[in-house]
Amino acid sequence: MRTERWAFCESELAEPAKCNAYDELTITVPDPNNPGEHCECGVIVYRNGEVSNRWDDGTVGIPAKIVELADCEETLYHPDLDEYADVWADVLVDRDGAWLGWAGAAPEVRATR
Repeated sequence: MRTERWAFCESELAEPAKCNAYDELTITVPDPNNPGEHCECGVIVYRNGEVSNRWDDGTVGIPAKIVELADCEETLYHPDLDEYADVWADVLVDRDGAWLGWAGAAPEVRATR
């Protein structure tokens, strides 16, 4: 068992046991070659904040600068739920990345936006 920091969507807080450290979320990052623009594709980021080596269109190979930019972002997007994953909480995780429980206080569900 280990402790990790995970991103959740508001709707996932009711049943966090359905979540896994390796659920694939996406993030949009600034294009380092075109100030003010964003990269055409998003980057796959796992729920535990680890940046993958894949773009959201399936292309493999993320340049180091893009990984660095993605690592600085806090708001992820869950494409299956069409919802932002912007609630971060410490969780207990097994060796396969399954949720075991909250490592501290459970996050409060915010009022509907």
